[in-house]
Amino acid sequence: MAQIKKLEVRQAILNAALQLFSERGYTNANISHIAKLANVSPANVYVYFHSKLDVLFAVYEPWLTEQFDQLERALRRIKDPSRRLKKILSTLWRDIPSVQNGFANNMMQALSSTTVREGYKPTLRFAAEKRLTVMLESCLPGLRREQVQELAKILFMAFDGYIVNYHLFERATGPAKQLELLTDMLLSYGGLESRDR
Repeated sequence: MAQIKKLEVRQAILNAALQLFSERGYTNANISHIAKLANVSPANVYVYFHSKLDVLFAVYEPWLTEQFDQLERALRRIKDPSRRLKKILSTLWRDIPSVQNGFANNMMQALSSTTVREGYKPTLRFAAEKRLTVMLESCLPGLRREQVQELAKILFMAFDGYIVNYHLFERATGPAKQLELLTDMLLSYGGLESRDR
């Protein structure tokens, strides 16, 4: 007989996973820990999720979506392309890597120990890159869409590096000089001048 899934049980598992991943990191939390904190059996976790990676994605996707939602709300208040671009870069390279005890590093830990055969799907990365592309287009109207898409991919790879760097050194990353240099380079390449001089 198939077990009936309950929303409150699923949410308890997600809440426990969020807490444990935040406190211990992905590699130091396991299904048994999550089940115990959620007050369910480990077998019951597998009724709701296929793997620990599946649990992480169920927690990480809304978390990352909220980070991007906050960035988009902040960008609505910034009209100057230079300041908009700096806000995007500082959020990607400083703010998100350090939020919630470096929570984003859980994804780096998970991805470094999994394969496509084990269930990894790049859907979340593609969605984030698409949102980043739209944000960048508002700052760099002189670039073709294909160029902005490639730039979004490059910035996302750097984002991954800054997440790992934050984890290793436990401090904000994305030095102001790097943000300034990249902003000036991108604006001049896109036919705009930085107004923040």
